[in-house]
Parts: sequence; C-alpha cells; structure tokens
Amino acid sequence: MYHVKFYDDVFYDLDKLPDDIATEAKEYFYKYEKDPYKYSQKLYNQGEFNLEGYRKTYLADASYRIVLKIENNIAKIIEVVAVGKRENMEVYKEAFNRIK
Repeated sequence: MYHVKFYDDVFYDLDKLPDDIATEAKEYFYKYEKDPYKYSQKLYNQGEFNLEGYRKTYLADASYRIVLKIENNIAKIIEVVAVGKRENMEVYKEAFNRIK
C-alpha cells in the first residue's frame, strides 16, 4: 500500500472544482493507495514549467488534471501537488509554483 500526502493548497483546489469532478479526484486518491502507476502517466517538461519526475491523471474527459509525485517508491509515498484545469496550462503552472 502507498500513503497519499497532499500539499495544503490541494484542499483549496478541490473546493473550487465542480462537485462531480472533485468526487472523481477523490476516487483517484483512493486508487493511488493501491497502485499510483496504474492510474497516472509520466509528466514531462511543460514549456516553461519543468515537471519532469511528476505524474498526471486525467479527470473529466481530460479537461482537468491531478499532478502528483511518487516521492519514495520504497516507503511508498505519493504527494498530490495540484488539481485543476488543463486549460491554459493552469494546473501545471500552479504545480510548478508550489514545488519551486
């Protein structure tokens, strides 16, 4: 099993989402506990936002994203960095600002 940790601002992100998308995100948080690799894809450099080493999960037909990092595969810790819209790279910008 993996342990899921959250940046504090993720709870603010979830409050801003429509209810159905927030529910979908929360369902993925539980899935990450079993196998985060199965439910996410590698995230590469997003232009000016270097997010190599992080991963993403698509929400709401790919309109929204969860950005996460598998911190330590041995201790099995997943850190959720941001949840938000993909539009205009919003979620990637927010994730980049939080990790720098």
